[in-house]
Amino acid sequence: MKLSPTHRARTPYLFHFDQQSVALGEAHFLGYIDTLLRSLDVPTQTTYWDQVYLAQMENQFGEFTSPSLLEVGAQDNSDMINSVGAPLTEPELWDKFEAAIFAQMSWPKQDEKLYLPSLPEWLQNARAWEFDPVAPAQGPGNIGGWVRTRGRTGAGYPVGLFQLTDPQSFWVLGSPEDLASVHELCLEMARIRSGFQQTTAYLGHDLLFSSLALPLECRQPLEEELYIAGIDTETLFWE
Repeated sequence: MKLSPTHRARTPYLFHFDQQSVALGEAHFLGYIDTLLRSLDVPTQTTYWDQVYLAQMENQFGEFTSPSLLEVGAQDNSDMINSVGAPLTEPELWDKFEAAIFAQMSWPKQDEKLYLPSLPEWLQNARAWEFDPVAPAQGPGNIGGWVRTRGRTGAGYPVGLFQLTDPQSFWVLGSPEDLASVHELCLEMARIRSGFQQTTAYLGHDLLFSSLALPLECRQPLEEELYIAGIDTETLFWE
């Protein structure tokens, strides 16, 4: 199955597990989501691209840094946000989004039209997954994987490469059609590259590809192949 070059817009990735939700994606998406939730006093937790660098500095020069570098640094720079988390289930998260938008509504004066605000299209089109600890593994990997709960059909969407649950592996997230192509690519690469033999797929309730799991050593060769094929990849790794 041939890979389809990306021709569709980016949207956030939402992950749901243990009564929590985490959003990944572009910083301006995450900043908006954080602002919406905070407007309703939801306690959010944000991380930033340069926190790893700050953590390394703190480990090296900890005796000279007070308060903690991780408590300052990038937290005033919304352009560096790489995740937003909240103690909300998936239904609760969308209820909060809708409530925050409704709270922004301005009531018209007499004889003026009432305009109801709505969530931006990119947020309405956000794709989401929940961690299913008993999702069967289609491959040599462990049972349990990310199962799609909101998505878009068709090929040509951006593909996410995220290190989520294990320091030795990463996940590939995308549309069923795009994941089917990436899965086929990984099986082909297994003939010539180490690590790809461990490619494991997880199917959703619709019996379509929901996610793929790969060893961390597969990251660079996979990114290279996707780049050559014109695939827009969004990444987050613990480095």
